Amino acid sequence: MKKKFVNILNIIEVMDRLMRGLTVEGSLFIDQDTHMLSFRPYRMAKYQPGYYRNRPKPRLIKKLPWGWLKRSVKNNMLYVSVPEELGTTMTMGIIDEHARMAKDALIDEELKEFC
Repeated sequence: MKKKFVNILNIIEVMDRLMRGLTVEGSLFIDQDTHMLSFRPYRMAKYQPGYYRNRPKPRLIKKLPWGWLKRSVKNNMLYVSVPEELGTTMTMGIIDEHARMAKDALIDEELKEFC
């Protein structure tokens, strides 16, 4: 039986996650320089300490007739849900109207911050 060795990059992060009983996602590849099988863990935000605890919920900016506009830490989220019975033309009109209302709400929000 031939033994195979795996070179683990960022061993401290990997061992920390393994010691806490968590999984480690990453990529397994053959390194071009050493020609050894190597493992590189993914650097995802969810693996960073405090990701789940300290992340605030998105704040509602405006409630719309068929959806809402919310602001998170990094994004503005516009959600529109229209029943299929209304048809394509009505749906497109509602989406355009909601986008216009969302733009106005964002402008009002910016004016409140600076005034």
